[in-house]
Order: sequence, then structure tokens, then C-alpha cells
Amino acid sequence: MTTIANILTVDLEEWFHIDERIIPPGEWDRLPGRVEENARALLDLLDDCRVRATFFALGWVAARHQGLIREIHDRGHELGVHGYLHTAVAPMSAQEFRADLNAARRAVEAGTGEPVAGYRAPRWSLGGAAGAGRRGRAAGVVTAALDVLIAEGIRYDSSLAPIIHIGDPAWPRDPYRIDRPGGSVLELPPLVGRRFGVRLLFASGWALRRVPNRLLLKEIARRNRRGAPAVVDLHTWEMDPDPPRVRLPFRVRLAHYGGLPGYRAKVRELVSSVSWGPARDHLARAPSAAISIEAPTGTART
Repeated sequence: MTTIANILTVDLEEWFHIDERIIPPGEWDRLPGRVEENARALLDLLDDCRVRATFFALGWVAARHQGLIREIHDRGHELGVHGYLHTAVAPMSAQEFRADLNAARRAVEAGTGEPVAGYRAPRWSLGGAAGAGRRGRAAGVVTAALDVLIAEGIRYDSSLAPIIHIGDPAWPRDPYRIDRPGGSVLELPPLVGRRFGVRLLFASGWALRRVPNRLLLKEIARRNRRGAPAVVDLHTWEMDPDPPRVRLPFRVRLAHYGGLPGYRAKVRELVSSVSWGPARDHLARAPSAAISIEAPTGTART
């Protein structure tokens, strides 16, 4: 059987890039930065495992750490963008989204000298209002933002999570193309699975830290058997077992700080167990047939 190269992605951001409503951008420069040491710890781990990934860099970080952006690029990884100020997409106008996207691109491309091909929305917010726990109930993908991505030459997006609270379970779980009037864009949905009878975002954050690797690898194998790659998302700040502490709402605190001890060993085991590569390697193998964005949700609005 041909080995499926799964897609390893990393959100390059600081430990305080949680939610702009909780820790607003005006406070960021006053907080201690850890992004360089955490990113290099992850880069060293990936080098040891001979794995390359796609780093979705926050523009705010890229603008302040150009040397780190160049280092990530020179060590063989792909750079995409994660917005500039970690701001949710849904409340933005098309003009605001375009400005945010291009500010992030300029910051990243200044460090790599290469055009950016990929985008991930902060907090999976391209999916608009969450599905409120029911299939097909999402308020709709932010199609205006998709049109901006296509017009600006972005070739793939990895923002639409097929799960309640941050998306809609009705959306496809394997990579697919979204057809829009101005063209199409490849969508790379993150890995989801079931734990205690609940569908979870296995690919990222608290769930990735808490779900045992044996279950993660089982879900990845299930994807690979049907010829699809799994998309997994790490955060550079998660490499820090004891990041600075700030007062957060209870649920946010639980999700942000839980499971950090032992995370490095967990990631090492995970990335050593199956084949991984950056998102750019999947572009040539992407599905050629495109679907309308209304098809996954049934309720999407333009």
C-alpha cells in the first residue's frame, strides 16, 4: 500500500495569543515573549524526526521576529499565514479581512522571499457562527473571505473544522476544493475523531494534548486507508511546559494550560509514528473536482 503523507501544520504564535477579547493586542508588547525559544525547540524536534511542516505564522510575530521566519524557511519548512492580529474572521468586512491578510503576507514574505500559498484563520473562525450542536446548523462560512483568499492568490485554506462549537459536522472531513465565482481554493480540514462518544477536534490544542496517541494514530490510519491525509495542528507555545500565567476564564484556562507537561514527548512519538509533510506537498495530489460552498453546510450565506 502506498504510504500517505499526512499534513503537519504549526501555528506560530505567542502564548498570549488566545483571544483578542481576553488579552487585547494593546497589551501584547508588555508581556514576556517566548516564541523564539519555543519555536526552536519544535524545530529541533522536527529535525530529529526528519519531518517538515507548514508553519502558519501570525503576522504580528513575523514582523517582530524576521530572523526566526528566515530560520524556519532555511530549515526546509513551508510558511503560511495565520492573520496579522489573531482576530476572528467572521466580524470583519471584506476590506478589513483583505488588509489583515496582506499585512500578514508582507511580514512573512519579507522573511522568506517567497509568495505565501496557505492560510489558516485564527480560532477556526472562517466558519462563521458555530453549529450550536446540530448538523447543518452553522450560520455559514464567511464566503466573502474565501473570495478574498482566491483573489489574492491563496491556493489552500485550513480553517473549516467539521465539528460543533467551531464549525459544522456536515462539512467534509477529507480535503476538498471549494468552488467560488472567482475560482477555487483547496480546503484542508483538521482531523476530528470521537472520544467518550463526543466528536472532538483531535488535530489541535487541548484535545491533541489530552487524547492518547494510540487513539490519534488509529484515527489517522482510518483516514489513510481511504487515501486521505490527516491534518494535525501544533502550536509553538505548547512546547513550553510552564508558560507565564495570567488570569483567564475557567474554561479558557483549562483549555490553554491543560496537558502541557509531557507534551514534547507526546509530539515526538506522534510525528515519529507515521509519514508527515507540509501542506504544499499535497497541492499536486489535491482533488480536482470542486464543490459549491453551499454543499457542505446547506445553510451557507454569501
